[in-house]
Amino acid sequence: MNLRALALTPLFIGLLVTVPASADAPAAAGASAPAAAPEDVTLQAREHFGQATKLYKDGDFDAALVQFERAYQLKPNYKVLYNIGQTYFQLREYVEARDSMKRYVKEGGERIDPERLTAVNKDLADLERRLAKVTLTVNVAGATVLVDGKKVGVTPLTEPIVVSEGQRAISVEAPNRGVLQRQIRVAGGDQQALTLTFEAPRTVIVKTVPQEARTGPGAAFWATAIGAVALGAGAGVTGYFAFQAQDDNRRQRKEFGVTPSQLDDSNKRAKTLALTTDILSGAALVCAGVATVILVTSPSHSRSASLGLNVGLGSAVLSGRF
Repeated sequence: MNLRALALTPLFIGLLVTVPASADAPAAAGASAPAAAPEDVTLQAREHFGQATKLYKDGDFDAALVQFERAYQLKPNYKVLYNIGQTYFQLREYVEARDSMKRYVKEGGERIDPERLTAVNKDLADLERRLAKVTLTVNVAGATVLVDGKKVGVTPLTEPIVVSEGQRAISVEAPNRGVLQRQIRVAGGDQQALTLTFEAPRTVIVKTVPQEARTGPGAAFWATAIGAVALGAGAGVTGYFAFQAQDDNRRQRKEFGVTPSQLDDSNKRAKTLALTTDILSGAALVCAGVATVILVTSPSHSRSASLGLNVGLGSAVLSGRF
């Protein structure tokens, strides 16, 4: 769809004269490239600019914008900024169009023809009439503010947000709070106020209320007691095998034809089993000692246990009785 018929404004008239003209190309006649710039970079910039011009004439403004910006990145030339601004205008992104045209005037300076400068200033005045201001208030500092997906600042904002007229999506992203978004419709020259409020983070408060609690020595006692029994049993088994290994080693020493290697292996096995028995026995004694301490120090009277969860606005309170 050709949108040119919808843009009968001074900005559009300037565009008709400018885009086909070679004077706006990055390396066209009258716009000499810096001596230090490689020739291949200049050629690439020309190719991007030529493709952008064709896409613009075809009404493919999104693609044309990408090509214009790529040409400017390769070969910064203030004249390309004019075309970028005109393309943003066709996309109805008036804030970006205004900013590009301002850069064109700033970077062009005295090199801009007075007649062209007059036309550009009229274009800028027209663009300003297509902008609105939104004063945004957010109850969280450090949140990222976006307009139509583009970052425009971080809260708290020191000045209103300038947006293009039409329907805009304003989003605020706060760490650990999520995202808030509002759709607004503004006309050129509007000044609106918008407040976005994040809910307070939910907190969990744990309270314990002494009361009659558990019965008996508790799980810790049983864990250590069972561990002591299991380790003691293991020590008994390995002790038996250690005794058998030592007996086998003594018998082999008396047998004829047993090699030194076989004697060494049986001796090592007996020592390993004996060491394992000692370790298991020591661990069993430790567990038994811990179980004894728990049993002696645990309360003798019985208690009951209860647990409750109270939920209120903006918080949750967990209370328990042990």
